Amino acid sequence: MSDGGSFSVSEDADYEVSPALRTQLQRLFDHATQMMSKPKYDYDYAHSLLGDCCKKDPANLVYVEKMLENLDLKFKGKTKGSLFAGFGGKGGLKKALSAKKWQDVIKEGIDLLKSNPYDSVTLRAMVDACEAMRYNEVGLRYMKNAMDGSPGDMEVMRHCARYLGRVGQFDQAISLWHFIEEKNRGDKEANQMISQLTIDRERRAKGLATVTNRIDPADAAKVRRRQSSQEEGSSKSEVQERPATKIELNAKQKLKAKIEAAPDQLENYMKLMDLWVEEGKFFEAETVWKEAQTHFGDSIELTEKQEDLLILKARHRYKMAENQASAQSSPQLLELVETAKTDLHRLELEIYRRRNERHPNDLMIKYELALRLKRMGNYDQAEELFDEISLADEKLLAICYLGKGECLQARKKFVTAMETYEEALNYADSLSSERLKLLLYRAGVLAQGLKEWSSATSYLKRLEKMDPAYKDVKRRLDKLK
Repeated sequence: MSDGGSFSVSEDADYEVSPALRTQLQRLFDHATQMMSKPKYDYDYAHSLLGDCCKKDPANLVYVEKMLENLDLKFKGKTKGSLFAGFGGKGGLKKALSAKKWQDVIKEGIDLLKSNPYDSVTLRAMVDACEAMRYNEVGLRYMKNAMDGSPGDMEVMRHCARYLGRVGQFDQAISLWHFIEEKNRGDKEANQMISQLTIDRERRAKGLATVTNRIDPADAAKVRRRQSSQEEGSSKSEVQERPATKIELNAKQKLKAKIEAAPDQLENYMKLMDLWVEEGKFFEAETVWKEAQTHFGDSIELTEKQEDLLILKARHRYKMAENQASAQSSPQLLELVETAKTDLHRLELEIYRRRNERHPNDLMIKYELALRLKRMGNYDQAEELFDEISLADEKLLAICYLGKGECLQARKKFVTAMETYEEALNYADSLSSERLKLLLYRAGVLAQGLKEWSSATSYLKRLEKMDPAYKDVKRRLDKLK
């Protein structure tokens, strides 16, 4: 089990689910979901279907959520700790963990969860595998079951606190370390981690590189004590000097009051979530969502709001990672950026797939899905969707042909891509200024590569007239003279 050290990232971290396999897994998922909608069904058979989905697409949070939901129904929400002490009865899991065969750890773990979805030993191994392969959202979900199954186990808490810190969930990590410290007064690790994570949280908010596990814990403690004393002194001074004033509720407090007064108004919950998101406080936003879900039950509106929160949180994590890397570049920080970007792209692709299934006639959702497919390298599927959308609405032809041309160019079908860009330009009146500039740039650069000098000059001059500072347009035109 991890002790907070580093993990080696195997090639398993770079797996890709092919369109054919994704279609196959979706059928299994849909069949299991249909089974679960009935009052009585075969839980073990459902687990075999959902477990197969999770084994072959281990970063898919939707699959993991549904698998654990089925197991929770099987055991009727009754949580229990490990069936065995340590790795007794888990030879395959132990062997895979020792060899750092992370995909095998996930597979062995899924089979073991069938007998006990709250087995902390199994779940901690799966969390370690998720960390090694950078499946952070899925790792957090397995971690939740480990905590639920062993709420008083200090080793489980430590493991979870370390993981939370390593994946950047500083607030939750600090809270958990505080709890551990309260139970074990003077706990050295808890005190050190609280200090380190507090510094990390403050540095990340300023866009600076985080320092967890790289600073002297004693220095961190000094900084934390100094900041606390300064804040306390400032607070006392304000109390002495400032006259009493009428307390004004802020926007969030007003919305909370409205919710208490009229809990049937969903709009107020939605607005409150948005305010928390604006501040980057996703835990608070998700808490409001849970309150709304408890009151209103499942609905498409709340489901899609939860999806929005997941995407916004992933984007926030990616932006913070970029800020850290730009402030203090290092191989570790650059790896963190790539991990956050990959997590975001996987999540967006999965969510827009689900939305397209819910709203098959919504062309803009279909377009957003096509963009995500293109971004993840599923060019054939993306091209099919771009064609479908452009045939359904001619006003969207230009924007779709821009996307389709990018897919063709990525697949090295340069002549066909050029023809597609030129066709898009025939319908360019429907494009925004930014998309038109991108289309002209793509067409100009590709024409330059195909040695179509006259077309390249024409497209790039048109672009320069719109925006002289756009990318490297001036340099390219100089080469064409």
